[in-house]
Amino acid sequence: MSLVLVVLAVALSLGWARGGSLDQLGTLPLRSRRLVVGSLFAQLLGTVVGGPLYPLGLAVSAGLVVWFLARNRGIRGTGLVALGLLGNALVVGANGAMPVSLDASARSGVGIQDLLTGADARHEPAGQDTRLRWLSDVVPVPLPLRPEVVSPGDVLVAAGLGQLVALGMVGAGATSAVLQRQGRPRRALPALPPRRAAPPTGRS
Repeated sequence: MSLVLVVLAVALSLGWARGGSLDQLGTLPLRSRRLVVGSLFAQLLGTVVGGPLYPLGLAVSAGLVVWFLARNRGIRGTGLVALGLLGNALVVGANGAMPVSLDASARSGVGIQDLLTGADARHEPAGQDTRLRWLSDVVPVPLPLRPEVVSPGDVLVAAGLGQLVALGMVGAGATSAVLQRQGRPRRALPALPPRRAAPPTGRS
């Protein structure tokens, strides 16, 4: 989560520096927004109930979000977010929880007490029997105030959201195909200055 917040803060700064605004970001032509609500409900239900419903709820949640992103694939950044969520859903579904590398935790400065005692049911220590270990939490993020360990999927999600925000704030978040489908005119490119004629050489 900390990585996503840092990336979003940088994206907002870049958007404002380029003359963008949050109002412009709100005009992105997103479709099927109810899928996001269903995704949040599925993930919340799995988290509250716990047990085998946690990976099932996460898988359903990720599936709904990927469906939403597929319907909005012309919005720049959604492809990276979809790939990241799909990767997280695969590794959690294969292991029943998100495996966490103890070595990466030590390098980032994250405490592992809850991980070792099983107090955190959503995570487990990665080991030799971990499936799809390369998709698990193996990336150390030693942030000063809130260090964490994230998965490659989390990195893709953060990158995709950053791209969506930074480009959406300046009105470049949607491809031309999406704008034409929504009946919006394409941005006109600036006209090139006329080419000057070559001066006469004086030769006959």
